[in-house]
Amino acid sequence: MSAKWFNIFSFCLVTLVVGSTSLLAQVNVTAQLKSQEILIGDQVRLTIQISMPSDLKFKEVKLKEALQAVPKIELVDRGSVLSIAQSPQQILEQQFVLTSFEAGDYNIPIIAVDYEEDGLTKSANTPAPLQLKVTSIPVNSERDTLRAIKNINREEVKMSDFIFPLLIVLVLLTLVGLSIYYIVRKKRRQQPAIVLPPPPPPPAHETALAKLAELERSDLLDRGEINTFQTELTYILREYLEGRYGIHALESTTDDILESLRSIQIPEDWRLQLRQMLQTADLVKFAKAEPPLSFHLEALQSVKTFVEQTKADLQPTTT
Repeated sequence: MSAKWFNIFSFCLVTLVVGSTSLLAQVNVTAQLKSQEILIGDQVRLTIQISMPSDLKFKEVKLKEALQAVPKIELVDRGSVLSIAQSPQQILEQQFVLTSFEAGDYNIPIIAVDYEEDGLTKSANTPAPLQLKVTSIPVNSERDTLRAIKNINREEVKMSDFIFPLLIVLVLLTLVGLSIYYIVRKKRRQQPAIVLPPPPPPPAHETALAKLAELERSDLLDRGEINTFQTELTYILREYLEGRYGIHALESTTDDILESLRSIQIPEDWRLQLRQMLQTADLVKFAKAEPPLSFHLEALQSVKTFVEQTKADLQPTTT
């Protein structure tokens, strides 16, 4: 290689090395908006990235000072400084949030970044201003246009429109009916039961005459059961006396019955007739006397006559 070409190569190599060293020693600042157009009141992120030698010390991004030239753009938030890399260059990044409440086209001026070198504060700037367009909310002219009022079309009445109300009415009526039934039933249970008095017993003479007729139709005499016939006849007479005059005749002797009748005003001939009937019955039952058949029929007829006469005598007179 000739001396001429060697000198040219050496000069280029030295220039390249010196240029690279100078480039590494520079502080480079970049700025980027996430969007160059926003709606009024929206927010946009601004990213500042600093690349500088490791021996330099970062101090501050002077964004607030830069925005003084654009007062309609506001700084909302400032993020912390993040370290992206440390060698061969240190790369730092800081994010900011901007907004604006007035539509327009804005130029964010060059932003300075302060750093310290050998105890001295120096600055590096972003390469160029940033463009930000703030637009207002678009107006839909078609939507806001007044239109003619349309007539109200009434829907046809359908049976299905009444099903739900009818069900509600039926449920309410059922509940009301059940409530009334429950209340009435509860009141009826609380009321004391009405106990009707038993019907009054038939008059003593009716009972006696009915039993005498039944005894007369019986065949006790035909079968020779004289004692049974007289016992039944005496029982009917005693039962009548007890029911008619209120004396204890069923369990009393003949003398006791006659003694009880002394306090009752009855004709003397009836009293004598009653004595004769009771004593005759006692003779037949206890003395084992056997009078003729006609005697027993006459005794039955005498009791019947006595019942009818005493009943007629003691009936209340009507006025």
